[in-house]
Amino acid sequence: MTKLHLINRAVLPLRADLLVAGAHCALATNSQQVVNALSNWNFGSVPRSDRTFDLDIFVDAELSHSTDFKTQTHFRGLHHLVFATIGSHEVFAFDLARRRVTGAVSAVTAQDADFWISHWLPITIGVMGTTIGVIPLHSACLDRDGRGLLLAGVSGAGKSTLSVALARRGFSLVSDDWTYITREGDASTGASAATKGGSAGLTAHGLSAPVKLLPDATNHFPELSARTPKMWFNGELAFELRAEEITHTPVKTVSQPHWLFFLERTAAPGCDFHSVSAADIREFFETGAERLPACLPATTAARSRTIDALANCRAWRVRSGETPSATAQAVAHFCEKN
Repeated sequence: MTKLHLINRAVLPLRADLLVAGAHCALATNSQQVVNALSNWNFGSVPRSDRTFDLDIFVDAELSHSTDFKTQTHFRGLHHLVFATIGSHEVFAFDLARRRVTGAVSAVTAQDADFWISHWLPITIGVMGTTIGVIPLHSACLDRDGRGLLLAGVSGAGKSTLSVALARRGFSLVSDDWTYITREGDASTGASAATKGGSAGLTAHGLSAPVKLLPDATNHFPELSARTPKMWFNGELAFELRAEEITHTPVKTVSQPHWLFFLERTAAPGCDFHSVSAADIREFFETGAERLPACLPATTAARSRTIDALANCRAWRVRSGETPSATAQAVAHFCEKN
């Protein structure tokens, strides 16, 4: 296995500045293939800021390629360090304190755009984001005329199928499973004045990652029957599709949070909306957040400030026993009135 501590940014000759979910990723690598695979996020020259982290990728021609990275990725944590192995040879280290990600991959992986887009960029922002003020939230996000709809709920509640159904009713999909929230004037290194008046100052970001739908989605989208679901590294069996394939509408990458819904499935027919308190919003997102190391108290505090700002949004619990299409119709009608 390549020893990551021997990888020195100074000897990685290629540089690129990437803008990923509101974060500035300063890429250094020895491979033009990596730069090409990440070219969709190339943003020219971006000044370093509180939302900057370093991404050092060394491509080793002698490393073996992991044939199925979606099931062969494993994680271990130690204080402010997170280690990820892909198969038996490819490896990454996340240093949360120094805001640096170092990785060694094979030449085959380097040129695999699907690896970077659908797998590794979401993982990287999920692990590193909170330390630089980009807060991962387990929710979908859709946009209508610049106003964002955040759709949260426990796993299996039907967020993805409802998101697709909403996208087919005039909303634009921003993110399917994870949404990344930034707060203007606040990052993990410092505080700002508390945001008042709802979602002012918050931006929701997506990564244009593929949509994942559970196998039972074939009940609502029959065209999926011609596809085969895949096993993911978390043990979940799911269909993977480009968003445009299933929504039939263009996607967006940013929106301003305006509506916040918590989805619950029920056996009873109908679709009901009930207001949710700010305290319940805080509890849901704080409970679902990854535990951060004790050596990063400012990061934990900054995340809580962002969640507090989000809790100022008007929010509703959506209890529905209807199909995704019927629920989407009810939600769209509700949004028109609120």
